[in-house]
Amino acid sequence: GLLPLVRQADPQAVSVAILRASRGAFPRVVSSAVEQQAAALGFRLDCCREYDPATTDLSGLLDEIAEHQPDVLLGVGRIRNDLLLARQLVESRVRPKAVAIVATPIEEFQEALAGDSDGFIGPSQWESSANYPIDYGPTAAQVLESLGRYGHHRVDYPMVQSYAAGVVAQRCVEASESLEDRVLRDTAGKLDFSTFYGRFKIDPATGRQVGHSVLLVQRQASQKVVVWPPEQRQCALAYPWRDAARTPDTGC
Repeated sequence: GLLPLVRQADPQAVSVAILRASRGAFPRVVSSAVEQQAAALGFRLDCCREYDPATTDLSGLLDEIAEHQPDVLLGVGRIRNDLLLARQLVESRVRPKAVAIVATPIEEFQEALAGDSDGFIGPSQWESSANYPIDYGPTAAQVLESLGRYGHHRVDYPMVQSYAAGVVAQRCVEASESLEDRVLRDTAGKLDFSTFYGRFKIDPATGRQVGHSVLLVQRQASQKVVVWPPEQRQCALAYPWRDAARTPDTGC
C-alpha cells in the first residue's frame, strides 16, 4: 500500500530509492514487493543499495541517495539499522517526499527519535485503534486488559501476533475437534473468520495468509495514526515528509 498511498497524495511522485540490510530474507522480501509495485504503478527505481547490518554509519549511502533526491525512500533492516537510518536521515540533506521505515510502528522508534519521528511511515500488522469486525474471540480492549494483568502495559504488534496465533489455534481445535497436526492444518485451510487481529484466511495449498491486510501507520504529533488502507484510515497522510514534522497537531 505504500506507493498507492503516495500516488494518492501526489500524482506527480515518480521515483523510489531503497536502502536495505544485506543479510536476511526479510529485507529482500519487503524491497522486492515494493519494486514490483513500483513497476506496476509506473514508479522509477532510482537506486537500491545494501549495507552490512553491523554498520554504525549510513551517511555515505545517504549522500549517494541525495544525488537522486527520490520522491519515496524505503528503509528495511534490523531494528537498530532502522533507528540509525532514521536518525541520520533527519540530519542529512536527503529530502524525499515520503519515508517508510519498517520499524516506525514500534514504541522504541518513538522513544529513539522523539519529536523527529513525525512524518515517518511504516507497516503494522495490527493497531488497537483499527476497527476490525470480529466474529470470534476477544475484542482488542479485552486483549490489552488481559496482557496488562501480566505486566505488559506497552504492547507492540509482535506480542499481539502471538496472542492472535493462540486464538486461531483455539478456533481450529474447536472446528476440527482434534489435536492432530494434519487435521488442524486441513481445518485451518478451510476457515475464514475475523478476530481482534483482523481477518484469518490462508491458501489451503501453500498456507500463505491471504485474508489479513497490513496497515500503514504514520507518526503525526508523536502519535501513531493509520493512513492506509482507506477503510481503516484515521488521518490523511501528512505530506511531504519534512513538512509533516513541522505541522502542528490537527487533532485528526
